[in-house]
Amino acid sequence: METAIQNSLSQLLTILRFLRLRGRTNVSTQTMAENLRISNEALSEILTTAGIGVQGNCEYEIGLLLDVLETLLGHHSLNEAFIAGAGKMGSRLIQSKEFKRCGLMITAAFDVDTQLIGTEIDGVKVVNVEKLTSLAHRMHIALGIITTPPDQAQKVADLMVAAKIQVIWNFTPCRIIVPDEIILENTSPNSDLTSIFHSISERFINKRPWTLNLK
Repeated sequence: METAIQNSLSQLLTILRFLRLRGRTNVSTQTMAENLRISNEALSEILTTAGIGVQGNCEYEIGLLLDVLETLLGHHSLNEAFIAGAGKMGSRLIQSKEFKRCGLMITAAFDVDTQLIGTEIDGVKVVNVEKLTSLAHRMHIALGIITTPPDQAQKVADLMVAAKIQVIWNFTPCRIIVPDEIILENTSPNSDLTSIFHSISERFINKRPWTLNLK
């Protein structure tokens, strides 16, 4: 991405965050252009060049636009992930040499077991699953890994979707259901994790252009 376009998108990201703090939930193309001090046409050109589908001078959801810009600017990355389920399988994946070789770092593990919450696995702290959504928002986590018992997998997947996690890697036999825009990978624990991670990463990178939802 060209530096000038990246700078404009960074400025737009700051503006949108400010508007959301002021209680705004949607924003028009005209408002964005005025705050950037450029024309509507110039704004449309910047967004189109960045691979964001634009639908004329309409109002868009600030939350969705923020999510798209944060992904474009690298605030969302698959190099860090949350794992839900800190039992035997989860512990094995946290310590996986394959994950380390492909640059994937587990930044937090989540569970409901009070005997596990507060402990650490290979330096990764186990946290109550109730904190998953708030921490994912704060840390801009895009990848969630599920290693829970099968009967808990769908519930955890729903939490990850609510947390705006964009990629779910499911290691349970449960075939979970997620919205179409979520990248879902169902994997056996004995699969080639490195190859699958690279495949997921490629799908994540190529998940564009976006068309923003109108309010």
